[in-house]
Amino acid sequence: MQERKNTLRVVTLLYVLGAASSYKMYQLNIPNGNIIPHPCKENTHWAGVGHFLDTGAGYTNPFGEDFSKEGHAWTTNLCMKDSDGDGRTNGQELGDPDCLWKKNSTASRVTGLSHPGVCEPLNSTKCLGRNVTHPKYRTQDQWMVDVCKTETFTCPALTEPDFKEITLRLPSGSKVPAKETTYICQMFNLENMTSPGDYHMVAVEPILDNTNVIHHMVLFGCSDNTPVVSDQFECGMVASDQCQKSLSIWTVGLKGDCYHPNIGIRLGTAGYKKLAIQLHWNNPDKRSTWTDSSGMKLYYTANRRPYDAGMFTTGLQHFVLPPRKQTIVLKSTCSSTCTKSFMKGPIYVTMAWNHMHYAGVRMSIEIIRDHARLLHLTNEETYNYDSPQVSFFNDKPVELLPGDELTTTCEFNTLKRDKSTLFGEATNEEMCFGFLTFYPLENLSEDSCLGSGPDVMYCDSNTYRGCADLFNNYTNFNTTKLYTDLTQNCILVGPCLEECKEVILLHKKENPCLRDEIFEFIKQQMWRYDPVGSLLINLFASCEIEVYKSLNQIKSSQAKGRNSAPKFINGVNTVIPILVFFSFQ
Repeated sequence: MQERKNTLRVVTLLYVLGAASSYKMYQLNIPNGNIIPHPCKENTHWAGVGHFLDTGAGYTNPFGEDFSKEGHAWTTNLCMKDSDGDGRTNGQELGDPDCLWKKNSTASRVTGLSHPGVCEPLNSTKCLGRNVTHPKYRTQDQWMVDVCKTETFTCPALTEPDFKEITLRLPSGSKVPAKETTYICQMFNLENMTSPGDYHMVAVEPILDNTNVIHHMVLFGCSDNTPVVSDQFECGMVASDQCQKSLSIWTVGLKGDCYHPNIGIRLGTAGYKKLAIQLHWNNPDKRSTWTDSSGMKLYYTANRRPYDAGMFTTGLQHFVLPPRKQTIVLKSTCSSTCTKSFMKGPIYVTMAWNHMHYAGVRMSIEIIRDHARLLHLTNEETYNYDSPQVSFFNDKPVELLPGDELTTTCEFNTLKRDKSTLFGEATNEEMCFGFLTFYPLENLSEDSCLGSGPDVMYCDSNTYRGCADLFNNYTNFNTTKLYTDLTQNCILVGPCLEECKEVILLHKKENPCLRDEIFEFIKQQMWRYDPVGSLLINLFASCEIEVYKSLNQIKSSQAKGRNSAPKFINGVNTVIPILVFFSFQ
């Protein structure tokens, strides 16, 4: 169990960061798509003309909606439309007033351009009150207030006279592979980059080189004995087994990390001596000519703060959202038992923020103490992936005590989705995570508390629904009656044997842990990581369809008032989803 829990902890943060693609390849599909001026930031281009976010990700603006309806192509119809309602056609705004432009050609005009999705002039009554379709904004004025804000990274610690900085980035000219997704890592030995000493990292700022491909970045702390590889390398979800302690992250909408004035991440003689950065490159059109040298700038000081800080993750993983639903609410409770088990004393939260993908509409994290709500750490009534709302508690950090509960609630809307949405890293998948920055580091022995599937907490056996034996009893599986019955009556490859079907139905009747979502969870998240468990999964799967039909036949008969089911399966819960993982090891 401990090994499995550690594996989950390693990948959790990395899942979070695969949430959105900017699709800047579409710049090539409209005239002057890469040089459209920002309406309120001088000498700046709007990277994704069809998006509300000027960096080019997330919800589409009025022009983006029309562009999508035309199949993401420049057509005469799209050219002649006035998507933003300011009296100028899209062609006039983009430099193709006669609608003659063809892809890979030069537009008739490359100056005097304007944004086809933003009504201008911005301060006109007509444009200020223009309605827009976005979960956060009702009018263009509200949208522009957000998008016109300065993007300069500010942090009070950077005004101190003795802070220093380290730049961790990929070498200039680093080639981006011609594939959609690449995780690239680079390791650094701080002992070769800083003077000997004991420091606190007090801020982290992203260095963005090629915004066409950079999707997210993670800073990892490495163990002292980690061998440092000098060259960059493809790394999958983590830099290495010895570099998996997440210290800072950057993704769309974030400008950097600025820590509470009383805390810092320890570097140097008493802290991390080796670090790694991980970059996720997103190259959906698989271009072979991209290069990128993005990275992070670390600000540190010998003027150490009173406390060492850490990052903690709460929430839910391994869930499925049904399609065409107005409201789906998921909850995960980091229980009192859990916080007592890994907290040595009080911790203090200085910052908190939520993370879902585009089906997410509301999210909150609340502290429960003595069975009553104490307060919310986050409470977003209107969640927007593109504009993370970070809650700061600089004036009064929030105390979390051993025995407190953390309840994370995520609400989703899948009305526009025709297929089920799985938990995962892709844009069309979903997540439910909250991130907390806290101190003191030594009072917390775990860096996550995550529910899985039907809100099972690995740190609290009370949440196992009476199925602890099926969770933990790996070493003794081959001595159980379940194992004996299945191995003697079922075969891995071949038809479903009648005796196999009957023994499965009997065990499902007698053991509720072999039914419904708790059984699907046990199979997917527990058994398939163990050779004996994997064998049982595949033996169950040999008669999955036949068992499903038998149970639904019983359900149908019971609904009609008949009692034609065999006695040994009366009373079985008949809601058995077919979700099979074949895991031959």
